[in-house]
Amino acid sequence: MPMPSVSYTGYEELSELSEAELKRCTKSSLPLFIPWHPNKTIPLGTFFFSKRTTDPWATNSPFLTTSLVQTPIFVERDYGSQSVFKSISTSRSIQTNDHLELGFGIGVGLPFIASVTVKGDYCKDVQENKDNNKTSVNFSTRSGSVAFTKQPELTSEAIIEVKYNGGLPAFHEKYGDYYLAAYRLGGETGIMVSGSHSDKRTLDRFGITVTVEVLFIEASVTYTQDFVQTEALNTLKIIGYDTLGHTKYNSMAVDQAPLKSEAKKQAQDYCDKAKTLDLRVTEKLDALDIHDGDQIDIAMCQKLVEAGLVVELMLLPAITLRQVQAWMLEDNII
Repeated sequence: MPMPSVSYTGYEELSELSEAELKRCTKSSLPLFIPWHPNKTIPLGTFFFSKRTTDPWATNSPFLTTSLVQTPIFVERDYGSQSVFKSISTSRSIQTNDHLELGFGIGVGLPFIASVTVKGDYCKDVQENKDNNKTSVNFSTRSGSVAFTKQPELTSEAIIEVKYNGGLPAFHEKYGDYYLAAYRLGGETGIMVSGSHSDKRTLDRFGITVTVEVLFIEASVTYTQDFVQTEALNTLKIIGYDTLGHTKYNSMAVDQAPLKSEAKKQAQDYCDKAKTLDLRVTEKLDALDIHDGDQIDIAMCQKLVEAGLVVELMLLPAITLRQVQAWMLEDNII
């Protein structure tokens, strides 16, 4: 008897991909980079349960409160920025994941993050898109990080947990297996145009001209004219996102094709966002008076998050804490 087919939503598909990648990284004790959003600030030093798909943030900390408060927080700003650009065209509906390379990361599909980030929404929309022909343009930039200058000190209770009450597994069970070590500053912008059958030539033109433009080379903007003049406009779809502005766009959100003027405006808008992403990140950091080597407080960390500048959270395994390693091997009595 044949097995019944299973229907997945975009979020369910993303969740499966995220969980598989999360398990791969945690099994090897690799750092985790979680896409983030401006709606919630997680303090540095907060612990994380990687096996929890909902509410993974710990409320009980192994760090001394005084140490968390007193350990300086510094900014490392990369004025050159580390930027990645990608443009891809595919002609088969099953090649959807090819368009997620820059718009997808560990955690973006997990329930606690997927529906509250524009990146998660974009990835979900990409996953749900079954058109044959797709062209996407993605731009990602990293402009620095914010982190403690040293690891905070553990409480005596946490040390006892490691040394006498079950070692690292017991520590993980009680506090979490990862902790928030740094905020990564930067932004991401993406746009995908899709259609089927006769739309492929238009999509190819779109991809080529946008690629040239986003790479900061003077080029013709006729791609927007080609795009809106096509006879098959009503079969084309546009989705886009911008983490810095926390904005998203989905032309098919109400099950109808956009007007020609709206399609042209949105296509141009997200291409402009991609072209100016580095500059926009720099301007926002300058507006907050954030410079390389600055010492900042918790209030400024919150401002960076709310400004959309914290594009990722960097989590490190608890085993990387020097005190955890030391007390796992230490013979002396506490």
